[in-house]
Amino acid sequence: MCVVAATIIYPLFFVVATSLRSNVDYKRDPFGIPTEWTIDNYLKLWNEYGVGRAFMNSLFVSTISITLILFFATLAGYALAKLPVFGAKFFTSTFVSVMLIPGPVLIIPIYLVLARLGIVGDYSGLILVYLATGLPFAIFFSTLSFRAIPDELLEAARVDGAGFFRTYWSVVRPLGSSAIATLAVLQFLGTWNELIYSLILIPDAKMKLLTPTLASIGKRFLTDQPLTSAGLFITAMVPLLMLTFASKYIMRGLQVGLGR
Repeated sequence: MCVVAATIIYPLFFVVATSLRSNVDYKRDPFGIPTEWTIDNYLKLWNEYGVGRAFMNSLFVSTISITLILFFATLAGYALAKLPVFGAKFFTSTFVSVMLIPGPVLIIPIYLVLARLGIVGDYSGLILVYLATGLPFAIFFSTLSFRAIPDELLEAARVDGAGFFRTYWSVVRPLGSSAIATLAVLQFLGTWNELIYSLILIPDAKMKLLTPTLASIGKRFLTDQPLTSAGLFITAMVPLLMLTFASKYIMRGLQVGLGR
């Protein structure tokens, strides 16, 4: 257990400690104890290299994408899991097949489609891509999770006169909250850390998301490890906070999704 903890905690500690050092101090002794602490690397990235703007852009795109994915995926998952949908097993197996397609294979046809629609360089195009690539797994996960909801509760809601959307909102959503929270975190991590689509589909520097911005900074400042470490920690900060506060729901949701 101590070895596992060390392999997880030490790299994070090293990145944080390095990000709070000057480049001169780091080059003097890369693995030694810092002789001075500074937040200049964070201020420089945030104010001078557009990381602050890119951070907000990523937060906006990820939030909109996750909201849409959760809405459509949970509705579809409820329908496939609990309603007599014709071809439900076929659709579920199709989602599994789609998940096996490597993302880079789709970049050229996706770019051509978005270019014809005139939304290359627009957040709406990128959000559509995240929606299309995230929905197969999200629907599959929602379907497996919602199968654990007792049919008696859904039947009682129908007897009380609840329709599809009311049953979904009043019964399925609360009972599936752990699975939905797990799905939200997993999908957010995917969109937040995604690089290829955001790099190619958003060429405008002012609209760049966080990962492409930090990738370009990393290429320019290969010799400035403290600056690069500050960028790495900024990228990891939001996912780390989400995982810290949602770990309980993630474990519970994964157990439900796996049918345990």
